Amino acid sequence: MEQIIEISDFKIFTKTDGEGSPLLLLHSYWGSQLLFDQLAKTLSGKRKVIRIDLPGHGNSGTPPKDYSFESYAAVLNEMLIRLNIHEKVSVIGHSMGGYAALAFAAKYPEKIKSLVLIHSPVRGADIQSIKMREREARLLENGKRELLLQATIPSNFASGIQDKMDRALTLLNQTSLQVTTEGAILTIRAMNQRRDYLATLKQASYPVLIIIGKYDKVYNADDQLNNASQIPGASVLFLHHSGHLGFLEEPELVTEHIVTFLG
Repeated sequence: MEQIIEISDFKIFTKTDGEGSPLLLLHSYWGSQLLFDQLAKTLSGKRKVIRIDLPGHGNSGTPPKDYSFESYAAVLNEMLIRLNIHEKVSVIGHSMGGYAALAFAAKYPEKIKSLVLIHSPVRGADIQSIKMREREARLLENGKRELLLQATIPSNFASGIQDKMDRALTLLNQTSLQVTTEGAILTIRAMNQRRDYLATLKQASYPVLIIIGKYDKVYNADDQLNNASQIPGASVLFLHHSGHLGFLEEPELVTEHIVTFLG
């Protein structure tokens, strides 16, 4: 089932498949819920899988000027209520989607059944990351969107496997076309201002799975491993042949691990 839900200044595209324990999937920057097609197909066999397009992406509206992941957590909560979901929810966030997932988990820990972070750092943005995103914003403001995407999209994959990822590249090009320039710029600001959630996860009472790609060019794998090691009881899946899109680069391994983790 597909629908548009309007909450405050947000217009949210949602797609729901399957029945059972609810599972919320949150996608990455320049992506959309389409990236989770295969994963959702598998998981919806035993669960109610809710996918959304994050603000400025896919079929959702451009966010307001003061958009942040922390403010969006309340929007996600209201969305789940309107979808008649009142029980605990498992949440999977990829990259930027992980920031939204972390903000939601921090604000509503009693509503989290389990949390999966895929290539998504738990710390706030560091200086190097902020500068990189600010350069991206300037390119967008100067009308260099196509140039930015030509460099950005292929860099999501581990070196040497791009030729084997034709379908995934096509999908990424498709989802990037749906992102508004204003939405991308506002998203960059939200990513640069995101909070540090390591302390939150250290105290979490719900199970956490962190998935890391050895050849991730967006976020350093060693830094992610170090942070994961500080979270008591956290499970880690280290992908030896993936970059920043492990669920597309090594789909069988990632899906199997997620299914086992979710139980």
